[in-house]
Amino acid sequence: MHTHAFRTAFATALTCFVSACIIALTCVSPASATPTAAEKQAEAQEVLASLDAMQEVLDKASNDYFTALDEQQAAEEEAVAAQASIDEATEQILSMQDRLGSRARSMYIQGETGFLDLLLGATSWEDFTTRWSVLVDINRGDTEMIEQTKELRSQIRDQKVILDERTQTARDKAAEAERIQQQAQETTEAMRATYDSLSAEAAELLEQEREAQRLAEEAAARAAAEEAARQAAAEEAARQAAEQQAAASQGVSGGSESSDASGPSASAPSATTPSVEYNPSTGNAIVDRAYSCLGADYVWGACSPGAFDCSGLVSYAVSGSYTRLGTTYTFLGWPQVSDPQPGDIAVNAQHCGVYIGNGQMIHAATEGVGVIIGGVQAGMIFVRP
Repeated sequence: MHTHAFRTAFATALTCFVSACIIALTCVSPASATPTAAEKQAEAQEVLASLDAMQEVLDKASNDYFTALDEQQAAEEEAVAAQASIDEATEQILSMQDRLGSRARSMYIQGETGFLDLLLGATSWEDFTTRWSVLVDINRGDTEMIEQTKELRSQIRDQKVILDERTQTARDKAAEAERIQQQAQETTEAMRATYDSLSAEAAELLEQEREAQRLAEEAAARAAAEEAARQAAAEEAARQAAEQQAAASQGVSGGSESSDASGPSASAPSATTPSVEYNPSTGNAIVDRAYSCLGADYVWGACSPGAFDCSGLVSYAVSGSYTRLGTTYTFLGWPQVSDPQPGDIAVNAQHCGVYIGNGQMIHAATEGVGVIIGGVQAGMIFVRP
């Protein structure tokens, strides 16, 4: 009775717990119309906490179920043993019934006169007492057989009742434990599916946020490059204007000398965009290959002659072949160094480039900008191929 009450209480507690979990899952609502990856991940962690608690319930239910199965098996084994005792008692009853039946048939055939003849036929007193004792023993044996038969019948009935009760109780316990175990299993599976779904949503939102950040950084880099180009053009225009003004002033003060084509002004450089001075062979193959790609186009996903994205450029510079070695996540796993040297890789989760020294790197910046020399971005680490 104590075990049955405990199981009933446990089943009730499990039902309440499962209901609370279901309510919690169905009442989860995003903090805003468009949840962030962090918010979605927080929801997933809440479900995971409930899932961990539910797993403990499932483990308890499973243990109870297998314990009930052991109890059922023990009860069935006792039932088999009890049945053997019942069969043995039944054989004894049948034997006694045969013996009593033989005595009854004998008494019916001989009748009462048979007993009187047996006593009156005695030839002496000793013979008479002997015959009387035999008759008493026969009657006593008949009585004992009858009592034994009654007792065995009573024992069989008692054993049968106990057998039925134990077997039924064991079956009921096993069935109840199985139901609880199945309910806990189903709830755990549902919560696991909810957690997996929320985790997948969080991962997708995180990827979207990273992509948005990457696009914003590319736009900022493009705007910075355009601004730098405008400033360079303005500086060049100012320089040319200053040179022209200086030449005009010199022509006024120096006469015909200012018009000599072989004068100093003839050797002044033409108005062209400044180019990067590059030694074709620095002795560092990674740096050399990176320099050779300056001016190439930025094409997302590309690692081919004249077109790269950031990880494609690094892959080519490191390997010397147009084969992608991986992504920024791959490079983040390379050995990190605290004393960056030319040929190391500057990298963060969104971008990468080949370090050339003095805080500068060659990288495939963004569309419309291409492969350029630029400063190492804040937050980047240095890894060594």
